[in-house]
Amino acid sequence: MAANNIPSDDDNRLLSLVPEDGSAVGNKWLREQLGWDPARYFEIRNLLVEGKVLSTGRGRGGSVYRLKPIPVSKTAEEAAKPAGPQYRKEPDLYKPIEEALRDGWSKTLPHAKFLVQITGRQGRKATGGMWTRPDITVVIVDTYAYVPGKFIEVITYEIKAAENWNVSGVFEAASHSRFATQTYLLIHTPEGPGSVPEEQLIRLQEECARFRIGLGFCEDPGSYDTYDFVVEPERRQPDPAEMNRFITQQLTEANKNLIAEWLR
Repeated sequence: MAANNIPSDDDNRLLSLVPEDGSAVGNKWLREQLGWDPARYFEIRNLLVEGKVLSTGRGRGGSVYRLKPIPVSKTAEEAAKPAGPQYRKEPDLYKPIEEALRDGWSKTLPHAKFLVQITGRQGRKATGGMWTRPDITVVIVDTYAYVPGKFIEVITYEIKAAENWNVSGVFEAASHSRFATQTYLLIHTPEGPGSVPEEQLIRLQEECARFRIGLGFCEDPGSYDTYDFVVEPERRQPDPAEMNRFITQQLTEANKNLIAEWLR
C-alpha cells in the first residue's frame, strides 16, 4: 500500500482485476492485463499482501486472491434456485471432467489430433485386472517438422470425489504407467485446493513426485478454468505392446479406428 495506508492508483488498478468473491487470479495474467514489467507488478502486489488486502495462492506462476471477500446478498429469486450439481460419487464426475478436459486440451495445448474418452465405466468388460482401467483417457497423435515419424501419447486420469479420496489414489494412478506415457491423479475439491489440509497435501505431492505422476485439483468439474495442476507428470516410454493392448481393450471401436487413421 502507499504511505499512510492510502491506496495508490497502482494499488487500485491491480485490485480492480482481482475478483471480489475471493477467487484466485494468476500473476502472469494480471501482469499482461496491466502491461507492467515483473518488478513493478511484484512491488505493488507484495505491498498489498503485506497490507493484508491480498494473499498468494498456487497455480502456474502463482496467483493472488482477496483476503476478505465482499459478501453478496442473495435476492429472493436467487435463493429459490436449486443448488448446483452434486458430485457425491466418482462416476458423477466422469462426464463433466471429460468435457472440461476436451475443452482444455483444445484451447491450451497445440494438438490437432487428440481424443478424450471415459474408460472407467465399462461394466463387466474384461480390461486386464485390478487398477488397469483409468477413469478418463486422452490419446494424442503428433508429428513434428524436423523429427521423422508419428508419435502417440496415452495420458490417463484417475478421478477421486471430494469425500472419497486418500493417498491410495496415488498408487492407482501409478499403476497406469505400465501403458501410459503420462498419468494424473485428479481430485474434486469444491472449496479449492486450499481446503486440503497442508499435511495431506504435502504427502500427496511427495508421493506423486516419487511415482512421477501428476496431481491436480478441480473446483468445478465442468470448468477447466478451475483446474489447478500442482505436480506435473514425467513422460514415460511404456512397452509398445502394453500400450497397444490397452488401446485394444479399453477404447471404443470408433476411437480405435480414428487412431489407426491418424497413424497411417
